[in-house]
Amino acid sequence: MLRSYICVLLLLFACSGIPATAQNQYQLKGFMGVQGGESFTYKLTLKDSVRNLLSGYGYTYLDEQHDVKAYVTAEVDIYRKTVLLKETRIVYNHNFKSNALICLIEALLVYNDKEKTLSGPLNTMTAGQGADCSRGSITFTIPAEIDHIFHPEATTAAAKDTVVATTRPAASLPKPKPKVIYDTVRKARPAPVATNSKPATPKLPDNITEGKDKTLYWQSDLVVLDIWDGNNEDNDRVRILFNGTEVLKDHVLTKQKKRIELPIGGNELNIISITALNEGGDPPNTANLLLSDGSTQYEVIAHNTIGKSALIKIRKK
Repeated sequence: MLRSYICVLLLLFACSGIPATAQNQYQLKGFMGVQGGESFTYKLTLKDSVRNLLSGYGYTYLDEQHDVKAYVTAEVDIYRKTVLLKETRIVYNHNFKSNALICLIEALLVYNDKEKTLSGPLNTMTAGQGADCSRGSITFTIPAEIDHIFHPEATTAAAKDTVVATTRPAASLPKPKPKVIYDTVRKARPAPVATNSKPATPKLPDNITEGKDKTLYWQSDLVVLDIWDGNNEDNDRVRILFNGTEVLKDHVLTKQKKRIELPIGGNELNIISITALNEGGDPPNTANLLLSDGSTQYEVIAHNTIGKSALIKIRKK
């Protein structure tokens, strides 16, 4: 009799329309840098598992048609703002290729409150006895995705309180692709000089190298980047990635500037990576860069040994 009564209660509960506790879904999209200067997109799709443990899949790719998919667990510490990430097994490899040997990934990611990023060094493991697996780093840069990992209740509540519009939503415009313009000699129009004003003291360029980045806060929706060799032309060669996408490949620096136009949007962190492919005839590899934000300009010098990368981080104001 008691068992029948419990079954009736369960049936009434099921029919009452009260939903079961929904699993939170999470996505993190960023990039992975590995030894040798390569950089790839790294994306996580996760869901609640037990306690503070999430589970799901990690995807590594330069283009989405050639990716690696792996089972992933993520242990979240909301007080220390850390995520312990572990890939446990490869699901498939769709002809993904890398110059480095990338094995199963393990990384302790730490939240940076100033830059609003989640990042940390990675080890790649378990490729077999004696395998020399590559090291590197993982960085996630989209604040809303990171915040959802540490505050799932707040983002879920906010979603419930959102009133869904009855009108048909406007189609979102595709984000423009980075535009590479080679061998241009366009120059920014000089700012007018005030009469009787003292000449401004020229600002020295900022120097960046591996482990010493530069962060810029941006006004416009476009980064105009000029790159050249400001010293002796010694056959320095570089590669430039923008948010993990290659926009300049095996480029020899000369006195003539190359111009790259990089569209940005939102308040996410955008990352320009300059990798030294050699050290030319006068080491180290040195590249002069001029970044234009409308009429505001920033001059940077990137110098690295072969295979190393310097980063410029840009965030919209």
